[in-house]
Amino acid sequence: MLWMGPAVVLGAFLLFLVQPMAGKMLLPLYGGSAAVWSACLLFFQSVLLLGYLYAHLLARALKPRAQAAVHTVVLLACVLLPRAAPAEGSDAAHVLLALAGAVGLPYFLLSAASPLMQHWLGLLDARARPYRLSAWSNAACAVALLAFPFVFEPRLGISRLKHAWDAAFLAEAMLLAGAAWLVWKRQPQAPELPLAGSSGWKERLQWLGWAALGTAFLVATTAHITQVVAPAPLLWVVPLLVYLLTYAAAFLFDARPGRRAAWQALLGLLAMALSLLFLDLQAVLAAKVALYSIGLLLVCLFAHRELAASKPEPERLTSFWTHAAAGGALGSFLAGVLAPSLLKGYFELPLLMAGTAVLCLWRMRGAGRWAMQAAAMAAVLAATPSLALIQNYYAGLVDAGRNFYGSLRVVDEPASEARPALRKMLHGLVLHGSQFMSAGMEDIATAYYGRTSAAGLLLSRPGAPRRVGIIGLGAGALAAYGRPGDVYRFYEINPMVIEFSRRHFTYLKRSAARIEVAEGDARLTLAREAPQEFDVLVIDAFSGDSIPAHLLTREAFALYRKHMRPGGVMAFHISNQYADLAPVVRALAAGAGAACTRMQGPAEPAVAALASTWMLVDTGRAWAGPRPGRRLLWTDDASSILPVLK
Repeated sequence: MLWMGPAVVLGAFLLFLVQPMAGKMLLPLYGGSAAVWSACLLFFQSVLLLGYLYAHLLARALKPRAQAAVHTVVLLACVLLPRAAPAEGSDAAHVLLALAGAVGLPYFLLSAASPLMQHWLGLLDARARPYRLSAWSNAACAVALLAFPFVFEPRLGISRLKHAWDAAFLAEAMLLAGAAWLVWKRQPQAPELPLAGSSGWKERLQWLGWAALGTAFLVATTAHITQVVAPAPLLWVVPLLVYLLTYAAAFLFDARPGRRAAWQALLGLLAMALSLLFLDLQAVLAAKVALYSIGLLLVCLFAHRELAASKPEPERLTSFWTHAAAGGALGSFLAGVLAPSLLKGYFELPLLMAGTAVLCLWRMRGAGRWAMQAAAMAAVLAATPSLALIQNYYAGLVDAGRNFYGSLRVVDEPASEARPALRKMLHGLVLHGSQFMSAGMEDIATAYYGRTSAAGLLLSRPGAPRRVGIIGLGAGALAAYGRPGDVYRFYEINPMVIEFSRRHFTYLKRSAARIEVAEGDARLTLAREAPQEFDVLVIDAFSGDSIPAHLLTREAFALYRKHMRPGGVMAFHISNQYADLAPVVRALAAGAGAACTRMQGPAEPAVAALASTWMLVDTGRAWAGPRPGRRLLWTDDASSILPVLK
């Protein structure tokens, strides 16, 4: 235990610290898309599988001294070989390649540490309980996940944290080398076992299936939460932490499966169903995350207790963990890659809920009559959101699609006594824009861009022709304010938004201004362009229900100013259910010495205008007022959402 225990704990800590750290480093390069984290989870689960498979092959194919020698060589290669800086991209494949170059080798070495150290511990001490190291490993992972958003991210920033991680990785390499030296010195005897075939296919499928269920639920739950909130490490960490705690509990306490666990999983599914049906459109972030986390906790505890109960004797330990890792990679692939490619909407979570409800009923077979009737009723109630969500998704549907940047649809709402018929563009649950379908009303800007909104007042002012930059296209409603001689240049990262805005809405076609559309991440595109000399720059790039953080940093603000004419105005749309972004914009304006004003736009149901909140930064007027706190000034290195959560 002198070397093995610390190596497992530190390795697990670094393994799960690098996950949100790498994910946050990639977000600005991929437009702040929530799909970045799903791709990250697939990468981490896949490399974990490779690490476990390597440990399994090492343990089965070589004698202990040869294992120590080979692992030392691999260790040196992972430490000494250079890493590539991540590059920008536009899909999950690019995310996987970027992660492979940046953290692939260290992550592979850390992935192999836990099963290999458990195997070596079993060889060196017949009385040891190597599976307990797995519980300690998961506990260390949980500590790392909590430390990142609450300690490391707000206090160190990404660059300093990366240097600290590199130093700790070298310490981990020394611990692993010490463990290899101990095995080499003691020369323990190991029973000869075949590379494969020592476990039956039913047993293998059981290991794969239970591990895949837990990981698929993790990916689907995280994707569902982050589609309506900013894709931020804090919201990645909570589901992953819950997932790890259930793993630790199942293996630490030798929990046994049974009907009680299946019944508890049904209760968790009911908690998820409650949030799915009633809370997704309400401003109750804490309650929503809590209910989804409770559901994830009870479902994963059910799956992981079943997995823990099926673990074999220590001689087959590496085979067991390899199959569990393969199940984890399979679950990530099904929920993070296959489901988004097959389903037009975010249906993976409700469909998983329905399938798990049926599985729980099967697991409870043989219980008493009343227990089975109650369980059947709970299963029906848990599965109901699947049908309700799919039915609502297709109500009034004109067009729909899904890509790396999310699920997009166009729906028609019939006329009512309050207003005429309306066509809407929705990104998940978030409105991206709308337009009246009645003749003579097509040029009325609706949603957050009505005449009384800050953007409407700013763009409808009389004067000389203007050059206007707009980050975020949506349905193109702001083009309705274009006049002859004006130039409106839109920046839009999602090609499907561009396609739908032109095919199903007429704002761009009917505008009197000259319309330009630049496809790609606005910040990366602006960095490559010559100064645009904008009179007005509107920042309205929604991803879920929040502006991506990389568009609200000090470096992004400096880039915007480079493209402004002297005295130009920047308008930040910050309407948000979960975060108050006004202090962040104030801190940016104060740092640049520019005046900043908050403006509320009233709702006007008759013209389909929604209440909106805007921050106007006037570069022609000086800042007057106290300086905001340093924690509110976001940078590319540090941008914690904790201080601005409502």
